[in-house]
Amino acid sequence: MLRTVKRLLAGGVALTVVAGALAFPSAPASAQQRSQTNVPGQWGSAVLIQNVGTANLPANEYSIEFVNANGQTVQTFNPPSGTDIAPGASREFYIPRAVTSLAGGQYSAVVQSSQPVKVVVNSSTNEGTAPPWSAFAYEGLDTDVLGPRLFFPGFYKDYFGFRSELVIQNAGGGPANVRATVFSSQTGQQFGPFDLPTIAPKAALTISAADPLFASLPSGNNGLFGVVIESTNGVNLGGISNIWTTSDADAGVGSFTALTSGQPRVFAAALYNQYFGFVSSITIQNLSGTTAASGNIRFSSGTQVPFNVPPNQAREFYLPNIQGLASGNQNGLLSATIDAGASGNIVALVNIQRKARGSINVADPENPALGSYVATSTTAPRVRVPAIFNNYFGFFTSVTVQNVGTAPATLTLRYGDGRTWSTPSPIPAGGTFNFIHLPNNPANPFGSNRVQTGGTVESSPSQPLAVVVQHNTGRELPSFNSRFIPNDFLFALSGFPE
Repeated sequence: MLRTVKRLLAGGVALTVVAGALAFPSAPASAQQRSQTNVPGQWGSAVLIQNVGTANLPANEYSIEFVNANGQTVQTFNPPSGTDIAPGASREFYIPRAVTSLAGGQYSAVVQSSQPVKVVVNSSTNEGTAPPWSAFAYEGLDTDVLGPRLFFPGFYKDYFGFRSELVIQNAGGGPANVRATVFSSQTGQQFGPFDLPTIAPKAALTISAADPLFASLPSGNNGLFGVVIESTNGVNLGGISNIWTTSDADAGVGSFTALTSGQPRVFAAALYNQYFGFVSSITIQNLSGTTAASGNIRFSSGTQVPFNVPPNQAREFYLPNIQGLASGNQNGLLSATIDAGASGNIVALVNIQRKARGSINVADPENPALGSYVATSTTAPRVRVPAIFNNYFGFFTSVTVQNVGTAPATLTLRYGDGRTWSTPSPIPAGGTFNFIHLPNNPANPFGSNRVQTGGTVESSPSQPLAVVVQHNTGRELPSFNSRFIPNDFLFALSGFPE
């Protein structure tokens, strides 16, 4: 159920969509498609498109093209009259309902638009799936996450009950010859390269850790890997990883976008240490094949944790196991700067899960939420948020913002309808603020109204920001549906820096 988006034109976007799944892209871009997923359940997707241009986007000036596994266009969806998108606003299309003539299956998609757009994809299991129900989200892929080499910092083969699959999309104009090289995160041992099937333009390929291709990889508690996907003929690729648990008692699905390069420093804007039951882990992968990556994780609470990751390896840091780290409902909302020094070449994956009351090991039986995102190296004083939900079909949104600058700044979330929400005081350098759209939050400008919109986070004075967006469900919402219990309806994804 992965989708990717890349910029193709000044107003178009491409992404991948699974019938029954939702996808959200951006300005001209391209998306991913799977031939088949291994994640259990019947899935549906929604595509959410935000207009980040300066003019109104009429319904007849954007479209979604659906592409099958062979790269053939099977249908183009033209939005109905009355679905214009104002500047800064967004529009959601749940594919199984909006495109009823599209046969069930998995598709890639391309969004074309006369205005620049950002796109996000939300996917969830439907009523035909036995509980627990689940969901995940990812960003449509722009050009900065497309390239002939892709890096996935977390690939799981029954690692503490987690499994992975990768969706690789051809974002070029010709067939892509592709191979995968796998590195053990614990030992650095190389497996492969493994030759993969050729991928047609616009189409996508799904590979799973459980495939016979990867039978030589160890599993269980030794089953944590980093993966490099390469196009041997130089065609640009985009990639998404899906992660899921194998136990109904610990259910959950997360998704993250592949990276095209490492950086010396990355930022994790949303981290939790027993914060209303949520906990996080950070996996740091060293992309260098010759030099160790050494540095520090600097948490917003002031705690620093040193790391030393040998070449081609990765190290995982489970926040509840870090001695002295701030925790609990008052202090357990954190962010972090992960710095490997000027010569470092790292990527980092963050996983979030909700645990049962009083436990750091057992998932919450009612809301065993799981979400994933990659720590970003790209920041800006303005960051786009294509999807914000307020009491929307049982969902609410938290927009978590990290001030990664050098001075305090007031943060303002500006919505598509012109409303604003500002922090009550400046957020210090390295600090974090959470815009939580719950009806019992007196600062929430929408109260209990049902709202689906987009927005932009801004800083004043101008300071660079990192943003993580999370959607979840909860009993606090008037639209909460208790029929969907237990559920993992946590979506996690990054904002789009301008």
